[in-house]
Amino acid sequence: MTPLVVDVEPSPLRSPARLYGPNGSHIVVDGDCPRAFIETCLAPLGAYTLFGPAVADVGESIVGLEELVGADARLLGERIQSAPTWSERARQLDAFLLDRWARGPQPSSEVSEAWDLLVQSGGTSTIAEIAREVGWSHKHLITKFKQQVGVAPRLAARLLRLSRVWRHIKTGQSWARIAAESGYADQSHLVREFRQFTGTTPGALIAN
Repeated sequence: MTPLVVDVEPSPLRSPARLYGPNGSHIVVDGDCPRAFIETCLAPLGAYTLFGPAVADVGESIVGLEELVGADARLLGERIQSAPTWSERARQLDAFLLDRWARGPQPSSEVSEAWDLLVQSGGTSTIAEIAREVGWSHKHLITKFKQQVGVAPRLAARLLRLSRVWRHIKTGQSWARIAAESGYADQSHLVREFRQFTGTTPGALIAN
């Protein structure tokens, strides 16, 4: 998912509206967090329809929305910050998203199919297998996938595997079993990936 966050209170230190790209490791954000904000999580291909090829520029970073859509982002921030209620703020955000959705590009059928195949496999299909399935070369798939999904297919696959871990994490299964069912080579592989994405180990997370 690609979170879109809009501050309810203006700040001279940051853009009022920001897009958070999928990240290949955990991050720690310095500075004070906004006291109030409204957030929506965009599906990968939905972000492309809303913001076009510029979504690839977000990558694994945090980008001010004005860098992608210019004055429309400033107008969105002003409308949400001047809205008197949460319902009105949500209405303003919905109106912004629906307007851009109606005018935005559609992802290619090959990228849509590649994403569906990756999701269906829980991130365990190889990129070569998916490229053959959609009829593209390995290199062309990576280029177009990153352009329209925002990250390379390999990172998307790793994030999908991790999402399977979250679904299993409170089932009481052993970590070795969870690793096997989530597509990892072994328990050590799961722990390394989990630490990279979250900054902690699965055991430490549950203990807290």
